[in-house]
Amino acid sequence: MQENEDQRLFFRDLGATAEQAVEEVRGLEENCQAWIAGMTGKLHGYAEQDFGVAFIFAHELSQARDFKDFIRIQTEYLETCSQLFFEQARDLAQTYTKLGLGAITPAAFYSPGWM
Repeated sequence: MQENEDQRLFFRDLGATAEQAVEEVRGLEENCQAWIAGMTGKLHGYAEQDFGVAFIFAHELSQARDFKDFIRIQTEYLETCSQLFFEQARDLAQTYTKLGLGAITPAAFYSPGWM
């Protein structure tokens, strides 16, 4: 009789632990989805900026009067691209850190019921 009671308690505890594990993973998944959505939005914005700058460059290049003008326009474009790249890299790093820290919390790995 005691053995049946022990088995019943074991499986009840095992089921509760499994349910808790599923809930922890579900919370982690929801956080990851938010993180991915945030990163996707950022990358889309960067692409729009890059294409905008390239479009302006192509338009200005078509207006070049001579080789000196061509070199000036290309140099300005390269300077703009490098500045934009570093701004985007800094922003991406800040966003990645902010979203990454929010996606993984200590509670997701060490909740009191798991020990």
